[in-house]
Amino acid sequence: MRAPARRICDTPDACRAISPEVIFVTVSDKIIRLKTDLPVVPARVWDMLTGARHIEAWWGRHVALTPRAGGGVLIRADGSDRGRDIRGRVLRWSPPSALELALSDEAWASQTRVNIRLESTGDGTRLLLDHTGWDGHDDTARHQIMAAWDRDWTSRLARLRAYITRTSDGGTAPAPHAVAS
Repeated sequence: MRAPARRICDTPDACRAISPEVIFVTVSDKIIRLKTDLPVVPARVWDMLTGARHIEAWWGRHVALTPRAGGGVLIRADGSDRGRDIRGRVLRWSPPSALELALSDEAWASQTRVNIRLESTGDGTRLLLDHTGWDGHDDTARHQIMAAWDRDWTSRLARLRAYITRTSDGGTAPAPHAVAS
């Protein structure tokens, strides 16, 4: 059984009516794709996206990222319905433009990939996120897991945007915290 592609919104205005932070979202049978515009240059977005002192503010204190190709990623169970740690590694580390992660969970049929790209828009940055690799799951599991990750990524990118906006407008960043290797 193949679910039809689901387009949450087709235009930036329609998307902003749903969530002002995420301007375009597509979830098909095999890919979660999000796109959002951020009000600062790519180097600043990269720092906020990957910097140890910033990750907790937008992704949560349960996430650790070793900032280099081959580095580890750990998303600790945080009381969500996933209930297990998700582990992975950094496949691509190309500051300030590209980050690719491989993620897996002991209950998943296959490893997934998260590809994040940053593109300059002149006065800001367009962040593009693709989460792929879902085809190893049976239809029911795939749709449930993808729906959960769609909600999670949409929420996290909204938090990233709010954090970037807040700190860029003179707010303060949190104190540094330890990152697992």
